[in-house]
Amino acid sequence: MKVIIRVAFVLAFGLVLTACQPPLPGALESVEPEVITVQVTPAVEHWLPRVAACAQEIPDFGVYARVRPRADLAGEDSDLVLRLGERMEGDVFVAVMGSEEIVLVAGRDVPTAALSLESLQAIYAGEISDWADVPEARVNPGAGVAPIVPLAYPAEHEMTFLFRKAFLHDAAIPSAVQTFSTVGFLEELLALYPTGIGFLLQSQATEGMRIVPIDAETPIASKQYVLAVTSQAPEGRLKALLTCLQSAQ
Repeated sequence: MKVIIRVAFVLAFGLVLTACQPPLPGALESVEPEVITVQVTPAVEHWLPRVAACAQEIPDFGVYARVRPRADLAGEDSDLVLRLGERMEGDVFVAVMGSEEIVLVAGRDVPTAALSLESLQAIYAGEISDWADVPEARVNPGAGVAPIVPLAYPAEHEMTFLFRKAFLHDAAIPSAVQTFSTVGFLEELLALYPTGIGFLLQSQATEGMRIVPIDAETPIASKQYVLAVTSQAPEGRLKALLTCLQSAQ
C-alpha cells in the first residue's frame, strides 16, 4: 500500500509541475488580423466581388474598398489601387491583374452589322446624325429618318477617357450627347433609342446587348489592362490577394 501511495504522489507532483511550467515560446502569440484599403475606379467596380472572394480565402485578412473617380485616386490613402489603362508617372509598383476590352453596342434597329472606325469617329464628332449617311449601313431608300443616337459615359468618366484615346484620337465628345453612368442605364437607353449606339467593357455586356465590331486598317487599342498599383512590392497577404486575382481572370 505504501508503494502505491508513493507512486500516486509522484504522479500528482508531476502533474503540478507540468501545470506550472511557462508556455512554450509562441504558444500565446496569435495571428494579428490585417485589413487593407483598396481604391477602385468606377470602370472596374465590377471587380470588387472578385476582390472579396479572394480576400475570404486568405486567413485573418479583410479589405476595405472605396470607389473613386480616376482623377481622385490617392495612392497614399490606400494599400492598393485597381484601375484600367497604362502605367502612369508616379506609379511605384504595377502588376497586371488581367484585361478588359472596350466594345461598341447598338440598339436593335441599327442597320449595320459592323462599323468602320471612320464612321464611328464621324458619329461621335457630330458630323453624321442619320444612318442613311453611313456608308456601311443598310438603309433602304425612302425608309424614312433613322437618327443616330450616340451614347457615352460622362465626360470625366474613366471609360470616356479610354474610349476617346482608343477610338477617337482623343477627340472630345460633344456635350450634347446623351450620357449614362451604369450598364443598366445604358441598356435602358438602347431600348428607348433603338437606333442608338454606346460603349462599355465586353465583360459587362448583358445577354441582350448587340455588340458591333469596328473595322479599322490599323489595330485599335480597345484592349485595356487591369492594373494593381501599390507603393512598394507587395508581400504577405497583399501578395496573396494579387496572385488570387490574377488566377481568377
